[in-house]
Amino acid sequence: MVFIEEKHSYLSSLSDQPKQKALFALVSDETLTTQPNEVSETDAIYYSSIQAIKKNAKADFNTQYTKISKRKVSENSAAPFVHDDFLIFTLVIGVLKFDCDKDWLLGVIRNRAKGKTTTTFENLLTGNYQSKANNQSLVLAFLFLLDKSKISNDQLNEAYNAMSDTKESFNNDFIRIVYYRAFDIIIQFKLPRDTDEVSRLLEFESRFKKRINVFSIVAYNLFIVGVLYGAYKVLQLLPEDKKLVVNDLSLIIGLGAIIGLSGNFIPKLKTKFQKLILRAFGYQNTK
Repeated sequence: MVFIEEKHSYLSSLSDQPKQKALFALVSDETLTTQPNEVSETDAIYYSSIQAIKKNAKADFNTQYTKISKRKVSENSAAPFVHDDFLIFTLVIGVLKFDCDKDWLLGVIRNRAKGKTTTTFENLLTGNYQSKANNQSLVLAFLFLLDKSKISNDQLNEAYNAMSDTKESFNNDFIRIVYYRAFDIIIQFKLPRDTDEVSRLLEFESRFKKRINVFSIVAYNLFIVGVLYGAYKVLQLLPEDKKLVVNDLSLIIGLGAIIGLSGNFIPKLKTKFQKLILRAFGYQNTK
């Protein structure tokens, strides 16, 4: 509850922070409102790029990417846009979503100050999602937008463990917003998937046991038929003088009645037989 209240309080505070609010809209299902009237060219590209990604408008994104990619970036560049996590993450998503040329953006990332976020940006751009050096919340938010099929259960577990380190997670607004979104993704993906899987397994177990029950009845009856047939064959091998003493039909009917009664009216015998069948199929929970 504390985490939920903290998250709600923080997200509510974004109402007067359009840049942070735009990022949350990008990584979530929220609609991006119009951008502020007076912004720098870099921020205008940022807002317009998010709008293009949300609308799946490739041409609009290409227009913005063409504008920004005309800028020259030198080694250890101090240009503000180079170190703008909000913008760079948005461009990474757009470039990969719309299959744009990566070279310029990769050059920008490699000229940023080194750190976990920069490393993650580069790894996302090059497809290295499994690196231990990645910021896991960034990876989850990215994959949720571009390729949900690559979100594995192991990755969700690893992300949750890494995100438990709140000192690292909350060191700035960018990381904090992505962290909150990634936490939602973990809940959305992991819990329903695990629950559905368990439900399917339990449903299969129920069907399996019912089918085994039917199979065991059929097998048991075949066993009875086999015993009766065997008894009949044995009787046929007796000498003629012995056959006169033994009434074939009476013996078979009597034997069949005894076996049938033992199967129908002695539940323990039937249960034991069914357990043997279950074990034969590898089912161990036969209590």
